[in-house]
Amino acid sequence: MVTQLKSWREQDYYEILEISHKATEEEIRVAYDKLKTIYSSGSSETTILFTSEEVKEISDKVDEAYRVLRDPRSQREYDLMLRGEGDKPVIPPPSPTVTHRILTPQEIKEALGDDETHWSGETLCAMRKYLSLELDEVAVETKIAKKNLKAIEEEDIKIFPAPVYLKGFLRTYAKALGLDPQEVAEKYIARITWKGYQKD
Repeated sequence: MVTQLKSWREQDYYEILEISHKATEEEIRVAYDKLKTIYSSGSSETTILFTSEEVKEISDKVDEAYRVLRDPRSQREYDLMLRGEGDKPVIPPPSPTVTHRILTPQEIKEALGDDETHWSGETLCAMRKYLSLELDEVAVETKIAKKNLKAIEEEDIKIFPAPVYLKGFLRTYAKALGLDPQEVAEKYIARITWKGYQKD
Protein backbone atom coordinates (compact mmCIF):
# COMPACT_ATOMS: atom_id res chain seq x y z
CA MET A 1 0.00 0.00 0.00
CA VAL A 2 1.43 3.38 -1.00
CA THR A 3 1.32 6.05 1.73
CA GLN A 4 0.01 9.39 0.51
CA LEU A 5 2.25 12.25 1.57
CA LYS A 6 0.49 15.17 3.19
CA SER A 7 0.72 18.57 1.55
CA TRP A 8 2.19 21.35 3.67
CA ARG A 9 -1.32 22.74 4.19
CA GLU A 10 -2.42 19.48 5.82
CA GLN A 11 0.62 19.08 8.02
CA ASP A 12 0.41 19.79 11.73
CA TYR A 13 2.99 21.94 13.49
CA TYR A 14 5.29 19.01 14.28
CA GLU A 15 5.19 17.83 10.69
CA ILE A 16 5.82 21.28 9.20
CA LEU A 17 8.90 21.66 11.44
CA GLU A 18 9.93 18.05 10.74
CA ILE A 19 10.33 17.19 14.43
CA SER A 20 8.96 14.56 16.79
CA HIS A 21 6.38 15.22 19.49
CA LYS A 22 9.16 14.70 22.04
CA ALA A 23 11.52 17.28 20.52
CA THR A 24 13.44 19.40 23.00
CA GLU A 25 13.34 23.20 23.00
CA GLU A 26 16.76 23.25 21.33
CA GLU A 27 15.64 20.78 18.64
CA ILE A 28 12.59 22.94 17.94
CA ARG A 29 14.79 26.02 17.64
CA VAL A 30 17.28 24.30 15.31
CA ALA A 31 14.50 22.97 13.07
CA TYR A 32 12.91 26.41 12.91
CA ASP A 33 16.17 28.18 12.05
CA LYS A 34 16.87 25.62 9.31
CA LEU A 35 13.46 26.05 7.68
CA LYS A 36 13.47 29.83 7.97
CA THR A 37 16.82 29.90 6.20
CA ILE A 38 15.42 27.76 3.39
CA TYR A 39 12.21 29.72 2.92
CA SER A 40 13.77 33.15 3.41
CA SER A 41 16.65 32.71 1.01
CA GLY A 42 14.66 32.32 -2.20
CA SER A 43 16.57 29.11 -2.99
CA SER A 44 16.10 27.48 -6.37
CA GLU A 45 14.47 24.47 -4.71
CA THR A 46 11.67 26.52 -3.17
CA THR A 47 11.07 28.63 -6.28
CA ILE A 48 10.78 25.51 -8.42
CA LEU A 49 8.37 23.74 -6.08
CA PHE A 50 6.25 26.68 -4.87
CA THR A 51 4.97 30.05 -5.99
CA SER A 52 6.15 33.14 -4.12
CA GLU A 53 2.76 33.33 -2.39
CA GLU A 54 3.05 29.70 -1.25
CA VAL A 55 6.58 30.28 0.04
CA LYS A 56 5.28 33.14 2.19
CA GLU A 57 2.37 31.00 3.45
CA ILE A 58 4.75 28.17 4.36
CA SER A 59 7.11 30.60 6.08
CA ASP A 60 4.18 32.04 8.06
CA LYS A 61 3.06 28.55 9.08
CA VAL A 62 6.61 27.71 10.20
CA ASP A 63 6.60 30.89 12.32
CA GLU A 64 3.25 29.94 13.81
CA ALA A 65 4.40 26.39 14.57
CA TYR A 66 7.53 27.63 16.28
CA ARG A 67 5.71 30.15 18.44
CA VAL A 68 3.23 27.52 19.64
CA LEU A 69 5.65 24.63 20.20
CA ARG A 70 8.36 26.64 21.94
CA ASP A 71 5.87 27.80 24.58
CA PRO A 72 5.16 24.94 27.04
CA ARG A 73 1.59 26.01 27.79
CA SER A 74 0.66 26.52 24.13
CA GLN A 75 2.29 23.23 23.22
CA ARG A 76 0.25 21.33 25.84
CA GLU A 77 -2.96 22.91 24.54
CA TYR A 78 -1.97 22.09 20.97
CA ASP A 79 -1.27 18.45 21.86
CA LEU A 80 -4.70 18.21 23.47
CA MET A 81 -6.25 19.64 20.30
CA LEU A 82 -4.46 17.03 18.17
CA ARG A 83 -5.95 14.31 20.37
CA GLY A 84 -9.40 15.84 20.00
CA GLU A 85 -9.49 16.91 23.64
CA GLY A 86 -9.31 20.67 23.28
CA ASP A 87 -9.48 23.73 21.07
CA LYS A 88 -6.69 25.34 19.07
CA PRO A 89 -4.45 27.32 21.43
CA VAL A 90 -3.94 31.06 21.23
CA ILE A 91 -0.78 31.64 19.22
CA PRO A 92 1.83 33.50 21.30
CA PRO A 93 3.08 36.77 19.80
CA PRO A 94 6.52 36.68 18.19
CA SER A 95 9.39 37.35 20.54
CA PRO A 96 10.83 40.80 19.89
CA THR A 97 14.35 39.52 20.50
CA VAL A 98 14.34 36.97 17.72
CA THR A 99 15.05 38.55 14.36
CA HIS A 100 16.08 35.31 12.60
CA ARG A 101 17.89 37.34 9.99
CA ILE A 102 21.07 39.32 9.70
CA LEU A 103 20.48 43.07 9.83
CA THR A 104 21.52 44.94 6.70
CA PRO A 105 24.61 47.18 6.71
CA GLN A 106 22.27 50.14 6.29
CA GLU A 107 20.31 49.20 9.43
CA ILE A 108 23.54 48.80 11.40
CA LYS A 109 24.83 52.13 10.12
CA GLU A 110 21.54 53.79 11.07
CA ALA A 111 21.80 52.36 14.58
CA LEU A 112 25.45 53.20 15.13
CA GLY A 113 25.96 56.23 12.91
CA ASP A 114 29.37 55.03 11.73
CA ASP A 115 30.60 53.65 8.42
CA GLU A 116 33.10 51.28 10.06
CA THR A 117 31.78 48.94 12.72
CA HIS A 118 33.93 48.26 15.75
CA TRP A 119 32.04 45.73 17.85
CA SER A 120 32.36 46.63 21.50
CA GLY A 121 30.19 46.67 24.57
CA GLU A 122 29.06 50.16 23.67
CA THR A 123 28.03 49.27 20.11
CA LEU A 124 26.22 46.10 21.20
CA CYS A 125 24.30 48.16 23.76
CA ALA A 126 23.46 50.69 21.03
CA MET A 127 22.16 47.94 18.75
CA ARG A 128 19.99 46.52 21.53
CA LYS A 129 18.47 49.92 22.22
CA TYR A 130 17.99 50.52 18.49
CA LEU A 131 15.88 47.35 18.46
CA SER A 132 13.97 48.59 21.55
CA LEU A 133 15.03 45.59 23.61
CA GLU A 134 15.58 45.39 27.35
CA LEU A 135 18.34 43.27 28.86
CA ASP A 136 15.69 41.21 30.63
CA GLU A 137 14.10 40.31 27.28
CA VAL A 138 17.41 39.30 25.76
CA ALA A 139 18.27 37.26 28.86
CA VAL A 140 15.03 35.29 28.57
CA GLU A 141 15.50 34.59 24.87
CA THR A 142 19.21 33.74 24.95
CA LYS A 143 19.23 32.06 28.37
CA ILE A 144 22.28 34.16 29.22
CA ALA A 145 22.18 35.62 32.73
CA LYS A 146 21.38 39.33 32.75
CA LYS A 147 24.57 40.03 34.73
CA ASN A 148 26.64 38.43 31.96
CA LEU A 149 24.91 40.46 29.25
CA LYS A 150 25.48 43.59 31.29
CA ALA A 151 29.14 42.65 31.75
CA ILE A 152 29.51 42.26 27.97
CA GLU A 153 28.02 45.70 27.35
CA GLU A 154 30.18 47.28 30.06
CA GLU A 155 33.23 45.24 28.98
CA ASP A 156 33.58 44.01 32.55
CA ILE A 157 35.15 40.84 31.20
CA LYS A 158 36.94 39.86 34.42
CA ILE A 159 33.80 37.98 35.50
CA PHE A 160 34.28 35.44 32.68
CA PRO A 161 36.63 32.58 33.63
CA ALA A 162 38.03 32.14 30.11
CA PRO A 163 37.67 33.59 26.57
CA VAL A 164 35.79 30.49 25.38
CA TYR A 165 32.85 31.35 27.66
CA LEU A 166 32.83 34.95 26.53
CA LYS A 167 32.98 33.95 22.85
CA GLY A 168 29.96 31.65 23.23
CA PHE A 169 27.93 34.36 24.95
CA LEU A 170 28.92 36.91 22.31
CA ARG A 171 27.82 34.66 19.45
CA THR A 172 24.45 33.98 21.09
CA TYR A 173 23.89 37.64 21.96
CA ALA A 174 24.83 38.76 18.44
CA LYS A 175 22.42 36.28 16.88
CA ALA A 176 19.59 37.56 19.08
CA LEU A 177 20.29 41.08 17.80
CA GLY A 178 20.31 39.99 14.17
CA LEU A 179 24.06 40.47 13.80
CA ASP A 180 26.74 38.21 12.34
CA PRO A 181 27.79 36.06 15.35
CA GLN A 182 31.27 35.23 14.04
CA GLU A 183 32.12 38.83 13.13
CA VAL A 184 30.88 40.24 16.44
CA ALA A 185 32.74 37.66 18.54
CA GLU A 186 36.01 38.07 16.65
CA LYS A 187 36.00 41.89 16.65
CA TYR A 188 34.88 42.20 20.26
CA ILE A 189 37.49 39.74 21.54
CA ALA A 190 40.22 41.35 19.40
CA ARG A 191 39.32 44.68 20.98
CA ILE A 192 39.39 43.53 24.59
CA THR A 193 42.54 41.47 23.99
CA TRP A 194 44.20 44.65 22.77
CA LYS A 195 42.95 46.34 25.93
CA GLY A 196 44.65 43.68 28.07
CA TYR A 197 42.28 40.72 28.48
CA GLN A 198 44.80 37.95 29.08
CA LYS A 199 42.86 35.17 30.85
CA ASP A 200 43.57 31.67 29.56
